[in-house]
Amino acid sequence: MPENAFVHRPLALSDAGQVASVASAIAAYIGTDERHQAETFLVNWQEPGFDLAEMSLGIFDSAGKLAAHAILWANSEVPVHPWLDWGIHPDYYTSELDAGLFAWVEKTAQAALSRCPDDARVSVVTGTHEGYAWREAALRRAGYAPNRVSFDMRITMSERPQASQLPAGIALRAYRHERDLPLLVDVVRDAFSDHFGYLEQSFEKDLAEFQHWLDNDKHFAEELVLLAYDEATGEAVGCLLGLTQDHRHPEIGYIDLVGVRRGYRRRGLAQALLTRSFRQFWDRGRATVNLDVDGESLTNAVALYERVGMTRQRAYIVYEKLLRDGIELAKTTME
Repeated sequence: MPENAFVHRPLALSDAGQVASVASAIAAYIGTDERHQAETFLVNWQEPGFDLAEMSLGIFDSAGKLAAHAILWANSEVPVHPWLDWGIHPDYYTSELDAGLFAWVEKTAQAALSRCPDDARVSVVTGTHEGYAWREAALRRAGYAPNRVSFDMRITMSERPQASQLPAGIALRAYRHERDLPLLVDVVRDAFSDHFGYLEQSFEKDLAEFQHWLDNDKHFAEELVLLAYDEATGEAVGCLLGLTQDHRHPEIGYIDLVGVRRGYRRRGLAQALLTRSFRQFWDRGRATVNLDVDGESLTNAVALYERVGMTRQRAYIVYEKLLRDGIELAKTTME
């Protein structure tokens, strides 16, 4: 089908089901068991400050079927590394839709440069499952290059796990969402300031994004959030946020984030949080738990997860296209 036979328009909320279908078709094509749901996209697309009509493109065939889509997440306060979520249905790999899709991405990303400091390094970031040859080739044709790897990690338990001991002077308190969300966000901001690619934005924006996400994600359960406190100071010093299921695997539990403030690391707190979370999932009938991790984590997170029994599953290769060289504003080292 020639490209001029396709209709190009921004995505609408009503397209979420088709985007989920494309994502599931891609997963089947590359041999994974991921199953994507429209509701996940709907929650993300309605994030505060994100304009779906401005920051998305859908390419539809003459019958109205979604052939390709791109969503550029450039809604951070300083969008120096907008994230590109994109996909082309395997039925249309021979239609050469990727050229037009990436041309739209670059034009849209260039428009965001005005919100970045003049001397800042700016790039578009995206990725692909390792070994997904068609997508890798499309990215390289568009000028993207691999620069990092992340891993899907998993534990499958055969019995109820034992919880590791909390460090001396550290206690857990039941999380209450309405009361404790600002504390959770504060710990996450501090702990993840050592995460590769971290770029600080205002507390108010982070809080609004967390509020929207957790208030609208049906897999959020406040009992799966663990907050650790320093008994002497009362300060929240570590956290873990679990979800009742992995959005891609309905039968599997999911840990979305684990974080410990820098001054409280290397004392066993993260391990204690993880093992308690595993036990919670077991008690809910979830013997398998997933999480995603930066494969080159500045805090050596992969080794931590392997110590508690998790194993690497699929690798995900992060690609980047440089739009403008300059000073790197995002976190790249522990210094």
